[in-house]
Amino acid sequence: MTSTERISGDTPYYGANGIQDYVDGYTHDGEFTLIAEDGANDTRNYPIKFVSGKIWVNNHAHVLAGKQNILNTRFLSFSLQQINIEPFLSGSGRAKLNASEMKKLLIAVPNIYEQIKVENFLGEMAHLIAANEQVPKLVIKIVKNSLANSLH
Repeated sequence: MTSTERISGDTPYYGANGIQDYVDGYTHDGEFTLIAEDGANDTRNYPIKFVSGKIWVNNHAHVLAGKQNILNTRFLSFSLQQINIEPFLSGSGRAKLNASEMKKLLIAVPNIYEQIKVENFLGEMAHLIAANEQVPKLVIKIVKNSLANSLH
């Protein structure tokens, strides 16, 4: 779907490199791992993202999901992010990860309980990282407010 065909909305519209827009409607609802098929901006830090909820995914990303009691989707995302994807890419100009090559990616899959422990730990770490990213913004806001108050 081209940008002129999209109807603006609240649903994240994903392409190879993440969110490109927000649209009305959705193609998927649940927890998924998105991995760039073609058009990745960075082949060394290959675009792989865990997403949840209602999303619209264009044809430049593969949509993967775990299997209940076998493979946790967030664990799948983390595991795929640890792999060097470059050897699996084809194409001389625009790198492409086709489905047959993607299926060759190997990950270690511990039992579901260990996967959930890893998911919980990574979730806590992501929360801490996000909170720490807000600290500089809060400090700047406090300093600006303090300066503004001292000038009055």
